[in-house]
Amino acid sequence: MREHEHLSYDELIDELRILVRDKHTGIMFIRTESDHSVRIGLAQGRIVSYNYRMHRGAKAISLIRRIRSGEYTFTEGVPGIVSGIISGDGQASNIDFFEALAAIRDPDVFADQDVFFSPSPATARIQETAADEVSPPSAATSPRISGDELFKAVARELTRYLGPVAPMVAAEYEQELRSATGREQVHAIISRLAREIDDTRQAGEFEARILGLLSA
Repeated sequence: MREHEHLSYDELIDELRILVRDKHTGIMFIRTESDHSVRIGLAQGRIVSYNYRMHRGAKAISLIRRIRSGEYTFTEGVPGIVSGIISGDGQASNIDFFEALAAIRDPDVFADQDVFFSPSPATARIQETAADEVSPPSAATSPRISGDELFKAVARELTRYLGPVAPMVAAEYEQELRSATGREQVHAIISRLAREIDDTRQAGEFEARILGLLSA
């Protein structure tokens, strides 16, 4: 298994095939080169669910096929998620999934995805600022909540927009949220997290709610 390594699309699919072959039960999380999440659920080696962000079915397959590279982790078991959420998403056979991935790509589907998935200039500037932070934050730049309190608040608010899959999405950002110390750093993380919500109005609302908690 090559978790946490930066792998090509073909290598990621090979890792998934290994999980299927060895009859694992759990969730494979992939973070793509576009900084988006893919979640593939397995039950005893059978693929029972797959999402690209919040997309499912044919739309998710189309986007998964366009991944160029990424990193993955596999969470074994995931009590209460594999048995509940995944089984409720509708059953999908391994053959259907892999055959769909192997189908000829349609260049017209999501032709504008590079534009759609590109961060806005404002978000990019925030991310650069956060990455460049080297000095301890002052009281003026420190978020009002941080650490465990911040993570729990984000997970709670995210549930309003993503429903039962919110814990899975929040878990991917948990380490960053718990360790963030500067307000700009938190802003950058929240901006990226908001992109997990497909509805732009809801994404903006989620971001505004969290940023409001930081300065209230």
